[in-house]
Amino acid sequence: MSSNFYSSIAKYYQHIFPFNPAQVNFLKNVLPYNGAKVLDVGCAIGDLSFALTHFGFPTWAFDFDGQMIEIAQGSKQEDSMFPVFEQLDMRLIDQRYPEAYFNTIICFGNTLVHLLRDEDILQFIQAAYQVLSPEGKLTIQILNYQYILDRKIQSLPVIDNEHIRFERSYRFIPNSNLIDFDTELTIKLTAQVIKNTVKLNPIRKNKLQELLAKAGFENIEFFGSFDCAPLQESSLPLIATCQKK
Repeated sequence: MSSNFYSSIAKYYQHIFPFNPAQVNFLKNVLPYNGAKVLDVGCAIGDLSFALTHFGFPTWAFDFDGQMIEIAQGSKQEDSMFPVFEQLDMRLIDQRYPEAYFNTIICFGNTLVHLLRDEDILQFIQAAYQVLSPEGKLTIQILNYQYILDRKIQSLPVIDNEHIRFERSYRFIPNSNLIDFDTELTIKLTAQVIKNTVKLNPIRKNKLQELLAKAGFENIEFFGSFDCAPLQESSLPLIATCQKK
């Protein structure tokens, strides 16, 4: 995992990926009760963590990138216990948190595919299983890489607003299971351009389902958006929910 990509765009993240209230609405169907303990994996600058805390869910949140966590901490009121922010490798959550501690774990923002080996993805999923309480739920949001790979989709929709322009494209690497993710961020106020390339592990739906089941999860469901629409072949987002036995 590399944090250089996110460190370089951290202070503009709120303009690239603003808070999406649909995520909270979706999670209301996942969170078992008011006061349920949540772990937010790959929390970025913490917008979703703050929202969950506001709605009464004690939230622990972490990101691999220190710049993201610094911004999240800076937005937190000094007298607030939650969210609890820290920098952490997602593969090690079972070493950081007690067994069966959380009622829900969320991993949004295409975080999972920054783990470049399927073995690393399985390590995270198994660790999540360990720190979830019985019947606790894991929810993951990535992109629908089955569609992207099969159709050789080479670019994602441009994000363009008054603050930034964010262009995203893929390069398929011959004889490799990985892809190159190229981005170009233009800061409109200063005309600064920030270019990055990061490798991703474009895990397909069937492989993800296999790894979730291997870790012991059941009731695995897939959605194509945060409004609970069914996953279609051409859906760009992919949201998976599953439950610990």
